[in-house]
Amino acid sequence: MSLFRIYLTVLSLVAPFQLNAETLNLLNWEAYLSEEIQHQWEQQSGNRIEIIYFDNDEKRDAILLNSKHNSIDIAVVDEVIAERFGKEGKLIKLTEENVPNLKHMGEFWRYRCGNYAMPYLWGTLGIVYRSDIVATPPTSWNDLLNPSEQLRGHIGMMDDYTDMLAPALFLHQHELNTEDPKAFKQAFASLKNQLPHVLTYDYVITFLQNSPNADELHMALAYGGDQYTINELQNSKGLWKYVIPAEGTVLWVDCLAITASSEHQQEALNLINYLNKPAIAAKNAEDLYYATPNDAATKLLSEEFRNDSEIFPEHKILRRSGLYEVLSNENIRQRLRITNAIINIHESQ
Repeated sequence: MSLFRIYLTVLSLVAPFQLNAETLNLLNWEAYLSEEIQHQWEQQSGNRIEIIYFDNDEKRDAILLNSKHNSIDIAVVDEVIAERFGKEGKLIKLTEENVPNLKHMGEFWRYRCGNYAMPYLWGTLGIVYRSDIVATPPTSWNDLLNPSEQLRGHIGMMDDYTDMLAPALFLHQHELNTEDPKAFKQAFASLKNQLPHVLTYDYVITFLQNSPNADELHMALAYGGDQYTINELQNSKGLWKYVIPAEGTVLWVDCLAITASSEHQQEALNLINYLNKPAIAAKNAEDLYYATPNDAATKLLSEEFRNDSEIFPEHKILRRSGLYEVLSNENIRQRLRITNAIINIHESQ
């Protein structure tokens, strides 16, 4: 037998799936898909997942607006973008016919993600801090916005027109999605007053992974669950802690959506359906330390995980939480003016 025929025989025996393998491009946050779950799906399906990372909503939205050029198949989106991009025809509709595991989703979370996305993980907005440096744990948004002199130059915020303003709005008892000019004026004043204490406006995980000044960050605005990722990435043995301030917080849900421009829509449907098999969703949640919106998966979580109040906050906290809503164009412009002004002042110092 010729070497060429032997090669073809071996190829057909050991790797037939590779001949038809597809690569799905997933637009996602850093460390937001269990590596073990990803590997299992790739082994079972014969396809690959290529992850394109973003670290704030505006960057994600810019990539998604040109999803065909960027070859994005699946994206992790918030509930606002799921609704907006879905109505604009940028996402495909998801039903129990093309994604059977939608049936496991809690009604509240399914409503939040709408008809064009599947609930993925949920959580809160709060404060992470170095417990070996910050002697007194923060309890209020004021501890982040008006911190002690010890924290001058050691605070992290976010370059996001909703989340950057959220602490100041909650502190002054305003609604998260307010359009009140007085609320914006108060928020701007608080953020401007905070400037001398701010080290960075980069997302905390991005900054700690990439900045030579990572050790200078001692407290930051973050999402519930980030503390576990940070401790794991830094091997810091639980030094980073997370708190939800007393004034209230944001209750968010991330959703999985498939772009209308994807050339691999069936493979993408198969992937998000797989991720929401109850056992898979439960393992993904525990591996990442985020809450799952999958009711069937919640029953499979370990008791310790299910009782962790940092992951599943008490109802009294949830009652004080705000939800992201679609904002008017003028509201967005107001918020962008504030965040851009704060960033520009910070960079000029």
